[in-house]
Amino acid sequence: MIKPGLPVLLALAALVSGPARAQTKLDTTQFIVVGEGLAAGMADFALRDVYQEKSFGAQMARQMKTAFPQPLIEAPGIGNAPGFTELPTHLPGTLQGSVRTPFPPYLFVFNLSIPGQRLADALTRRPTPPLLHQRDSQQTVINMILGYPALIVGKDKPLWTQVEYAVQMNPTFLIVELGYYDVLEPAVKDDPRLLPDVATFRTNFTTLLSRLKDTHAQMLVMTIPDPFDTPFFNPLPAVTRLVGTPQSSLMSIFKIRQDDLLTPYGLMLVGNLILSKNVEGFNNPLFTGLSSFFPGTVVSAATRTAVRSRVTALNTEIVTAARAAGANVYDLAALFSRVRAQGLQVGGKTLTADFLGGFYSLDSYYPGAVGHGVIANEVLTLLNTTYKTSFPLLDIAKIGADDPAGRFTPASVRKPITKGELQ
Repeated sequence: MIKPGLPVLLALAALVSGPARAQTKLDTTQFIVVGEGLAAGMADFALRDVYQEKSFGAQMARQMKTAFPQPLIEAPGIGNAPGFTELPTHLPGTLQGSVRTPFPPYLFVFNLSIPGQRLADALTRRPTPPLLHQRDSQQTVINMILGYPALIVGKDKPLWTQVEYAVQMNPTFLIVELGYYDVLEPAVKDDPRLLPDVATFRTNFTTLLSRLKDTHAQMLVMTIPDPFDTPFFNPLPAVTRLVGTPQSSLMSIFKIRQDDLLTPYGLMLVGNLILSKNVEGFNNPLFTGLSSFFPGTVVSAATRTAVRSRVTALNTEIVTAARAAGANVYDLAALFSRVRAQGLQVGGKTLTADFLGGFYSLDSYYPGAVGHGVIANEVLTLLNTTYKTSFPLLDIAKIGADDPAGRFTPASVRKPITKGELQ
């Protein structure tokens, strides 16, 4: 990653207070990313430097030979992954020193993406003292990304929302990746009531693009991927392939429907129970279903239908708003769908959207380094075509050799275990 020194930081400070400028061609000098966990480089349940440095924005910046300072977080990271147990906020954590590195931090950062950030949050939530909120993990993450160092250098320093921060950076090129967390959380929690209202989303997205358009930067907007294209949601055929038990036995033993989907927690629970042949208790008449006794294990087909329908509606609004604002659109949803349908060839290996299939990290809905590299290449190709630039593309096979996500392969098919053998 290119790290700006003092001269660059002083130049950035001057640009923040300088006038906005009209732009007729692509200038990547001030490359800013506004987004949520995916754009931030969140992976394996937390935000930390090892994946942040491989985020699509960071990989693009290296190819474009432009500075892209990020709020790098020391391992084991910060933030909570939806669908998994939320951990209390304790900073610095184990093995952490200053939490953010390098310390003292950059004067400004260009990757403003925040894990857990909804579209509405990008417009309204700002850093709030104190720096650490023990009972509000999300506010702490916002503080560590947008409020550093303003919250620790004295009073009366500006505390910007994500959009305000982007505007203050006087960008020349902007990428917007928002909306994924808005639909991911309702999906993993099996609760369609949490889905964003389409009309409200339209208003917020139009407002966001309007404010960013005033900077006269070239903008690229990404569509929202369908969470159900990721391996967080496992249909029964996939469960059978992984644990070896026929669908009929899974349905009979665990009282799950044919069209239910198992989360990673549900998959691990079912797999461990089957392999240990410890399913006697499920014959009890009081057992009414896996999700009733073990929340977070099953997501219904009804939720999948509701989420997919809403994703389609929201992406329609995104494309319409982007066109009205003169922004380009990259179809991130199409990439997730393509990986789900076809997999991805990386060297001599096929990465898939299956559980531990190599494209997604361990949280099962954020891609690993290869996935970010593919996004970076597709966006760079779009820019080269649109603006007649000649940014070189990344070597995906080289990235794959060092990608922790790609070191996993789907479990081999085991000999089916029948219900009789389990009892």
